[in-house]
Formats: sequence, structure tokens, C-alpha cells
Amino acid sequence: MFRRSLLLFLVSSVAGLEDNVIDFSLEFFKTRNVYSVCLLTCGDKAWTRRFTRNASNVSITVAHVSIHETLTEDLVSVDSCLNSVVTSTGVLVDTKCPQFEDVILYASENLFFDANHKWLIIDVDTRLSNMTTYPKNVEMNENLSWLVETLEQVNLSVDADVTISLQKGSENNIYEIYNFGKIRGGNIVVKKLGSWRNRADWIYQLNVYKYYKRWDLENSPLNVVAVMSTPPKIFDVNMIIGNNPYPGVAIITTTASRILEEISKLHNIRYNYTIMDRWIGDFKRNSTRVAANSVYFREQDITPVLRMPPEIFQKLDMLLPPLTAIETRYYYRIPTTGPGKFENQFLTPLTDQVWACVTAVISLCALVLFLTAKAERRPAAAQYAVFSVAATFCQQFFDDNDNSGIDDPRRKSSARQLTVLVTGVSCVLIYNYYTSSVVSWLLSGPPPSINSLQELLESPLSLIFQDIGYTRSWLQNPTYYYNKKNAEVEDKLRKYKVFRKKKGEPLLVPLEEGIEMVKAGGYAYHTEVYNANTLISRKFTQEELCELGSLQSMEKTLLYASIPKKSPYKEFFNWK
Repeated sequence: MFRRSLLLFLVSSVAGLEDNVIDFSLEFFKTRNVYSVCLLTCGDKAWTRRFTRNASNVSITVAHVSIHETLTEDLVSVDSCLNSVVTSTGVLVDTKCPQFEDVILYASENLFFDANHKWLIIDVDTRLSNMTTYPKNVEMNENLSWLVETLEQVNLSVDADVTISLQKGSENNIYEIYNFGKIRGGNIVVKKLGSWRNRADWIYQLNVYKYYKRWDLENSPLNVVAVMSTPPKIFDVNMIIGNNPYPGVAIITTTASRILEEISKLHNIRYNYTIMDRWIGDFKRNSTRVAANSVYFREQDITPVLRMPPEIFQKLDMLLPPLTAIETRYYYRIPTTGPGKFENQFLTPLTDQVWACVTAVISLCALVLFLTAKAERRPAAAQYAVFSVAATFCQQFFDDNDNSGIDDPRRKSSARQLTVLVTGVSCVLIYNYYTSSVVSWLLSGPPPSINSLQELLESPLSLIFQDIGYTRSWLQNPTYYYNKKNAEVEDKLRKYKVFRKKKGEPLLVPLEEGIEMVKAGGYAYHTEVYNANTLISRKFTQEELCELGSLQSMEKTLLYASIPKKSPYKEFFNWK
């Protein structure tokens, strides 16, 4: 290796690439619809100027970095050259430059071997070596073999766009190189596209959608992270895709995972599953691993299903189309006791102050009637006063059956008659106000129910949750919300209805048990609607259904399979 590096240094010190490389490389980039080229060469500066001038004639811009000298202080220039603002960037590299391998390794470490960089590696072979046969019938000489060995150390993947041009005199053989996943233990693939002499053949090969040629991933492994509320010690894929999913597996996980399994059959992919207990967590390097951050840090290649709020969308790529959707609700039996609007309106249609006034008026009428009865010398004045007022209040009549003084003019006082009249009129007015309040409530008010999370917070209901991944995210991550618009009241629910539960009180319960607890009353159960509605239709009687209420927590939201940003496998899963 040292002798080769020394030879390359001596050769590159006196000469650069040959002039015929200019015509070939410009035709190559033009065919690939590349209009910005990063030129990484060394040697003759006049050649670079000729290349730049000819490129401008075909509307291709060129940025040049010399890789002749040590790159320790010039890696910023290489990075700037490769980080073009355009969608597709061409990269032309001369293998005879002393720092060729350093550039290749730097590009690998910084993920520049992706679909947006069209690499053209030029190797001018001045010493034609004996040809050997590479696996899968690709002829090799010493130079091509060295290039393949070099690229085997590079983080290539299935989306890599690397073309090698092996030239000697009029000979120019063109190869494409990629890997189904270096970091997953894949092997490098070398395919000959054609020869410069037969332009039509290799130009056709360049224009073919490359993923058609790489359709079969040859049983390459991909890491998949799925969510179960309680990860099992021994996992079997049927736990999440079978007809009877394992407890703690959401229906959304089952639906999305089945679709991914079908895609794996199309492309001959082998999945390595990792099971975690929730989807969303922190994105700090040392944080507990969950589905989202393990994909973000590229420890996993894909997760079957994920909500994509803005903060997640900035960190991960979503695949199209969406695979399923989710909506969650709190289910409860309508309570008949509790503060304010939850009480029985037929018993308390008026406020406490109104009832206090009614009591005061009745007491005053009874007192006045007692005094008049005393003045009339009735034998049971107190009894007469109390029962007369009570009867009048109930719109009835009271007679003490005392006829001993029927002809006594003192028994016919105007004061008693006026007091009875005032009492009767007051009672009629109170009755009218009462019935008007009840009728008004029946006509204009909604049926007894809980209409907001704030009302749920104020209700006597105890909160319980389905033991599922998104519930654990909500309980353990204070910045995770079912609905960002309800962030303030969700924080209060966590604080007052969840974290203040007494030891031993239920919190996370399975679906069937949760629905039974709702049926018994006193609980609001949070779960996704599909399975809940199916179970409720079987478990509840018609009368119980009339008393059932529900309150939306998470709006119906589309869910997507998600991958890391710039994932090489995106094209295999996007079916938009």
C-alpha cells in the first residue's frame, strides 16, 4: 500500500487526468441531469481550467478542491464542495491523487454517499494488469480490485450512486458499485454497465431507474422497532401481526406491521425486530431508548407507525401513504352526583341563595300567622301556623277542625286572612319559578354529559388508561400531549387525576377490564375508539348505552411509517 501511495504521489505531481476524460465526464453528468459538479483532482491546473470552461458551455457549474496536499486543514473546503445547495450534485474524483482514500473515508463518515451525490471515480490505468473474475462474473484487474477493496470500507448503501470509470487508452469500462447496507453487514455489489465504445448501451443503463435494478435486496437485514406495552422476553412476529395480537399491542401497530411484512416479501427483506414500550421520548443522546429516538439515532431503520407532530417531523422522515389512523376518547357512565352541572337538575334547578330566600319567606309567613292565631286565641296557634304554611306551600289546605269559636268575631281577623293570602301567592310564585327553570333547562340545555377536558377534571370520575404505548408516552414524557391545543388542561389532568392517585388505585388496565369498569360506573377510561366501540356494542345493554358518554382526547390523526432523515431505504417503502 505504501509503494502504491508513493507511486500515485509521483505520478500526480507531474500530470493530471487526460483530456478525453473531460468529454466523457461531461457527457456522463449531462446524461444524469447534473448541473453542479464538485471536482476533486490534483496535478495539472490547466486541465482543471479546461474542464471548467467546457462545463460552462453545457451549463454545468464547477467547484474545485485540490486533493494533492494534506487535507487536515482543508476538509472544510471538501465539505463545502460536497454540500451543494442543489438537489443533485456530481462528484468527480481522481484515484491517482494521494489523498483519494482520505476523501472517500471523509465522505463516508459524513453520509455523502447518498442518492443526491452522483459519484464518478476516474481511474486511468497506465499499467494494464492481468484480468481476474470477481464474483458474479465481473472481470477485474488490479486497479479495479483495489478500488473495490477501498469502497468495501466505505458506508455504502442501496441508494449509493457510485460509478467507476476504468480507462486505458481508448478503453473505458464503466461499473456501478453499491451495497445493500454496509452497517447491516451487507456485501458490496459490482456491476458492469458497459463500455465507452458502446455509448448507447451504457447511457441506457445510466437512465434506468436504479431501484428497479436493485429491487431484490437479497435477504438483507433491516432493523425494525415496534411497540408493545410490555415487551416479551421471547418475541415472535405473530405477536404483532397475527389474528390474535399479544396483549399490549395496539391495533395500529398490527395494521402497519402487516403492510411492512408484505413489502418485505416484495423486496426480499429480512426484518430484525426490536420491541420497546412506547413511541415518543426525549431526543438526547443518553435518554431512554424509545421508537422515535432509536430511529433518529439510526440504531433502527424503520418503525411501522408514528404520529408526526412538527417536533417529530423535523427529526424523522415519514413514508407515504399513511398506513393507518388513530383517535382516542375517554369513555364513562354519565355521573348523577358531583359539583355544579353534574347534579340532578330536577332536584336543584335553583341556586342556594334562592332556596335561602324561600326558607326565609316561609318562616316569616309562619311567624306572622302564629301571632295572628294567638291574637284570635286559637287553642293550638303554633300547630295551626306551621301546618297552614306547609299546606299552602304544597298548594294544599289545612283545617284545624276547631269549631268552638266559629261565631266569635275575633276568629275572623283581617290580619290572618291577609297573611294566608300572602303565603299562598308567594308559594304560587315559587312554584312557577321552579317549573320555569326545569322546563328551560330541558328545552335549551344539552343532556347531562361531560363536554370538555376541564369538565372531566371537575367531575368525580376517576381516570384509567389502556396500557398501550401512547399512554406510557403521555404518562412519562411531560412534553407529550394527546392534543397540543389542550396542553394546559392535560397537564392538570396528569397532576390532579393521575399523579395524586392513592397507592393501589387502578391506572393502567387492559381493554376488557377497562370497559367493565366503565360499565360499573365511577371511571373514565381512555382508549382508542375502534376496539372500544366494538367491545361496548357487545357488552352494554340499550339502557346502559343511553347512559354512556365519551369525550375526544386525540383527534383522528393519520399515522406513518417513519425512517431516519436521508435513509437509503426510503424509495422501497414510499408507495405514493
